[in-house]
Amino acid sequence: MLSAQDIRDKFVAYFKKLGHEKVESSPLVPQNDPTLLFANAGMNQFKEYFTGEANPANRRAVTIQKCVRAGGKHNDLENVGFTARHHTFFEMLGNFSFGDYFKSEAIEFAWKFLTEELKIPKDRLYVTVHDTDEEARMIWHKEQGVPLDRIYYMGDKDNFWEMGDTGPCGPCSEIFYDHGEEYSDGADTSKCVLADEGRYIEIWNLVFMQYEKVKAADGTIERKDLPKPSIDTGAGLERLAACMQNVYWNYDIDSFGAIKEALEKLSGKKYEDSKYSNSMRVVCDHIRSSVMLITDGVIPSNEGRGYVLRRIIRRAVRHMEELGINKTSFYTLTSSVFEKLGKEYPQNKANAALAEKLLKLEEDKFRKTLKTGLDLLNTEIANLGDKKVLSGEVAFKLYDTFGFPQDLTETILQERGLELDLMGFNKAMEAQKEASRGASQFATSEDSLKKFHQAFEKFGATEFHGYELYEHNAKLLGKVENGESTGLIFDSTCFYPEGGGQVGESGMIKTSNQQVEIIDTQKPVGDLIVHFCKASDAENLSVGTQYDLAVDVLKREFSKRNHSATHLLQAALIEVLGDHIKQSGSRVSAESLRFDFTHPEAVKQSELQKIERLVNEKITQGLSVVAKHMTKDEAVAKGAMALFGEKYGDTVRVLEMGDFSLELCGGLHVTHTKDIGLFAITNETSLASGVRRIEAKTSLGAFEYLSKRSQILQILERNLSTDASKIAANIESLQNDIKAKNKEISKLQDQAQAAKAKDVFNNVEKLENGIGLVVVDLDGTSPKEFRSFSDKFVDQNKEDVLLLYSKEGEKASYLMRTHKSNGIKCSDIMKKAQELISGRGGGKPDMGQGSGEAANFQKFIDSVKEQIKAL
Repeated sequence: MLSAQDIRDKFVAYFKKLGHEKVESSPLVPQNDPTLLFANAGMNQFKEYFTGEANPANRRAVTIQKCVRAGGKHNDLENVGFTARHHTFFEMLGNFSFGDYFKSEAIEFAWKFLTEELKIPKDRLYVTVHDTDEEARMIWHKEQGVPLDRIYYMGDKDNFWEMGDTGPCGPCSEIFYDHGEEYSDGADTSKCVLADEGRYIEIWNLVFMQYEKVKAADGTIERKDLPKPSIDTGAGLERLAACMQNVYWNYDIDSFGAIKEALEKLSGKKYEDSKYSNSMRVVCDHIRSSVMLITDGVIPSNEGRGYVLRRIIRRAVRHMEELGINKTSFYTLTSSVFEKLGKEYPQNKANAALAEKLLKLEEDKFRKTLKTGLDLLNTEIANLGDKKVLSGEVAFKLYDTFGFPQDLTETILQERGLELDLMGFNKAMEAQKEASRGASQFATSEDSLKKFHQAFEKFGATEFHGYELYEHNAKLLGKVENGESTGLIFDSTCFYPEGGGQVGESGMIKTSNQQVEIIDTQKPVGDLIVHFCKASDAENLSVGTQYDLAVDVLKREFSKRNHSATHLLQAALIEVLGDHIKQSGSRVSAESLRFDFTHPEAVKQSELQKIERLVNEKITQGLSVVAKHMTKDEAVAKGAMALFGEKYGDTVRVLEMGDFSLELCGGLHVTHTKDIGLFAITNETSLASGVRRIEAKTSLGAFEYLSKRSQILQILERNLSTDASKIAANIESLQNDIKAKNKEISKLQDQAQAAKAKDVFNNVEKLENGIGLVVVDLDGTSPKEFRSFSDKFVDQNKEDVLLLYSKEGEKASYLMRTHKSNGIKCSDIMKKAQELISGRGGGKPDMGQGSGEAANFQKFIDSVKEQIKAL
């Protein structure tokens, strides 16, 4: 029996023999592609090659791509666990040709891998082609010997692939595996046996990109032949493994074995028990996607990718409850995930501690939410009375606001003989999706990088000499217009482009008669370094001419100090807080540094002091800062930390600071930590759920920051006539005195108000029907105090009505109040009366409050009086 890892290894080895370069899986968070929520196919990272915006070094590639489909267009979440082949996280085997081989080779490679390498019997395989692609059909039949009666035509829905409204597209050819007659779903197979989707399972898809959809001048879409047709294939690893391991459910392959065993121990239930198998499958799938998303940089939150992750976690916890697991334990399954995924994705495995921390935090929060949701649902059910259907809007509010699963709502309702308005729920869900689409951060945007891709194709990588040089003579190769600025491309440079959190460098281009200011330096495509200046300045520079480039030395020196300090900070955070700490973003400039990191709670003041002290200790020790180039595997073996969610090349730059810090980094740094001088934390805040931010300064910036604080401290010492050690105690004492005085003032105000109330409440006007009305002008009193004043009235006068008001300029504010027991509806009386003064307000039967025009306020009083008389 071949394990999933065996299949991965065989697949890669097979295509490497055929000249394909093994390309590492891209992170689950797509890079430079705002149109995608998550990586959901192997071709995502090669999009620029297929569109022709960039050309690959190798025209053949093979990948094992980690994918998630749990949001947006591809959303399998609700099916997961209840069908044999739906997953939120899955792996896609892919081989790609970028204008190299085409249909004949792609078909041969796929067929021989399945039938010769994996030795799948040919009589268990079927093929589909697009109904216009006779060429592919004949290749399958004549070149690979597949009988025509095992090749089926399919339409656009099944067998035509498009990247979008415009762009590359083409017909598909799919390979299906026959699991056997016992798995038939009874579908009508008179036209096509593959209609029996229970029995025949798609295991491989070959996309023949031979066309491009372009928009014509009149707005219509035209399809043109691509000059260099390409191949994009994908085979689901879980589906292939099920075939090779002779099981029907993907969840029965070895990839899920360790997770199922751990889950059985936690629950005391058996996977084979049909009462529990679906819930176990849900949890097995969801722990894989949750762990892989977190270790690729996604943090649970209330929006975007983080919201999808939160839903996955909550759905898993809900099914753990079904298994009788009532204590926080989802996070304990993390290690079992990497028993099977750790070899292929070591960078994810290195972040396992982070996944455990965040999963535990999320589960703790959700279990409390689950209780709140149950309480609210029980209240709504009690309010139904004789009704038998719960409103879809109510169920959706429980789902969307409190994370209470819709299937749980339905289950509870069914147990009580009630139903859910599913149509109303779906309508509310669609309205929310529509609103999300309108404000989505993943909306398609125009690709402004095309001109830089073209420049990269023309000029290649820019040689970088900035590690050694501050000034450099270079040849101007090209200029790229970019709105009000112009991008300058030289054959080499000493300017560091923005990257690794460090901002792009600025400086000057020196000519014989002028200096052109470089505002920013970027690396928009590959290793192409672009220097930006004002468009008007660029007009005076000539392509083909040699120029002297000079970076801003002072800014560079301070940036180097701040950048090196971030490395010391990260190592200190790990030592003080734990190895779950992972960088989640940074910004390094000449003025300051900012470091974002994963941590489930605010960093305590005592911990911040330890961190700050530790960094300064390492600064004073003067640790050597050494950069070495090595293979990525060597760096990982040595223990170098990498940014999670990042993709690295085969050769990486490793920065070592003594034996304290070891990180992958391409940035500029000091040569010894003592060059940093001084380090001071200026702020620690929350950036998002589970993500904190520390801001700090070094060198002169730190000195100036501490000097200003010292000056403020001296002022406080003088004003409080004490030394620094006693200031905190003195301030606390003063605050306590202020609180005590405020209480005394409040007590006196209450006494004065009570005395005033006693006087005014005696002035009751008894109307003809016996109801008493008290009208009080509280001139100079804030409307905020009306409520407390009226409380005293209802305590003493249960049968009467109170009308309070005060005027300020052209505005009158008012409040009507009575006791709940007498049945008088103040809000209704007030609503009618305020029409006379263009008033606005509302309230409850026993109290209403509002404001309107002061000029005719007597009409308001008269109307109130007449309405009460009529009661």
